[in-house]
Amino acid sequence: MRPRQWIAVLLLIGAAVTTWGQNRAEPSTPEERQKALLLTKKLEQKPLGSAAEADRKWLTQWIIEIPDITVPVCDELLKPLLTGEMTQYRYSKEMVAQELAGSMAYLIEHPQEAKLDDQDDFAVNKAGLESALNAYEAIVKEGAKGAKWGPLEEIVKKRAAGDLDDYVRAATLKCMSGDTVTVGLRSSCRWPKAQSAMGN
Repeated sequence: MRPRQWIAVLLLIGAAVTTWGQNRAEPSTPEERQKALLLTKKLEQKPLGSAAEADRKWLTQWIIEIPDITVPVCDELLKPLLTGEMTQYRYSKEMVAQELAGSMAYLIEHPQEAKLDDQDDFAVNKAGLESALNAYEAIVKEGAKGAKWGPLEEIVKKRAAGDLDDYVRAATLKCMSGDTVTVGLRSSCRWPKAQSAMGN
């Protein structure tokens, strides 16, 4: 994902772009990681709850700032939310933020994969997408206005049919091919994979 796309994603989910490049020096604490796991699960179950916006803002900002865990993001997974008008689905920011949170939760639970080069891209991507789909289904179940959206319904159907792994593998391969690139969500990131793949 190119730098301009990252800025657009951060704007979409409400992260403070002014903090770009201002990572903190201290690694995440056990208490913070536990809080992140609890908030991720909470936001899956109640993505539109009374405290959801504040919880999501803390979680997203924390993911961006911590120096010891790098979250890779493949924009092919939720591509319909990131192409054209990003506001075409009412809850786009909730879905994108939840994908980030789900990927982070996987990495917290698999600390041996904290560094980008040690990660199982497929497993991280699947965890992020599963988390986003859980939040989507919670929004639909709640009966929120404009909750159902065709492109996400199609991905939900793939999961119900047992085809989600194939979908995630295909998306992951595209993200690693050079056309769409998986990069770490780090405010100090210089997109090395993207630059090498695009010849920049």
